[in-house]
Amino acid sequence: MIDYHLHTSRCCHATGTMEEYLGEAVKKGLKEVGFADHFPLGLLDFTPRAKVTMEPAELDEYVQDVEDLKKSFSGLQVKLGIEVDYIPGTEEKLELLLKQYPFDYVTGSIHFMDDWDFTHPVYADTYKNRNIDELYRHYYKLVREVCLSGLFDIIGHIDVIKKFGYRPEDGLQSLWDETADLLKTTNTAIELNTAGRDAPVGDFYPDFPFLERCFRSGVPVTLGSDAHSPGQVGRYFPEALDLLKKAGYREIAVFRQRKRDAISLI
Repeated sequence: MIDYHLHTSRCCHATGTMEEYLGEAVKKGLKEVGFADHFPLGLLDFTPRAKVTMEPAELDEYVQDVEDLKKSFSGLQVKLGIEVDYIPGTEEKLELLLKQYPFDYVTGSIHFMDDWDFTHPVYADTYKNRNIDELYRHYYKLVREVCLSGLFDIIGHIDVIKKFGYRPEDGLQSLWDETADLLKTTNTAIELNTAGRDAPVGDFYPDFPFLERCFRSGVPVTLGSDAHSPGQVGRYFPEALDLLKKAGYREIAVFRQRKRDAISLI
């Protein structure tokens, strides 16, 4: 199986060496992994309140390290990915930057609404002062923009807005329906991200009904642990694979040089 969402210590909120992540992947019987560390926000002229990405000067080094591991680490296929925060208005600059590197896949994620990192535990109390229904509508508007940008192969942790357990009163079905259809139209994959099991919400990203809805629309799915330490590689994957099959999926998306293929789950 694969794990397409591994971080490195360069983002300043992960620990362990890259070799330790790969060693854990081998121990857990994974066949393919991808590093997808946080793209430097400094290159997009965005400065978050808390440092959560590598520095611009580290990007070339990160790419070279992964490329070297592709050649030197035996028994495991290693892919070069990157997780990019979607910052509205930076699309043209980002497109030019991404073309400069040999990424196998680019994951687009949303962590920020204006300058609020709504996924950061330090700023979680902000939810108490927000209208949750409006917050969800705004979040899924950003998801639509990510899809329509055409810059990303995968959307990371697509319903991470639920991380701290806040849910809208209006329900989510219409947002899920619209999003699933747009994912299919724009040929964008999602990931089943298992990190949410260890978050306050205690659930994978996305919710199982949303995952089922994506399957019915023909949306490709990949798999990621969002590991920020070696021990988190492949976390909860037996349960994740069961959920994928229960939702109807029989194959999982893999990438090479920004081209998507699929491997069987059976």
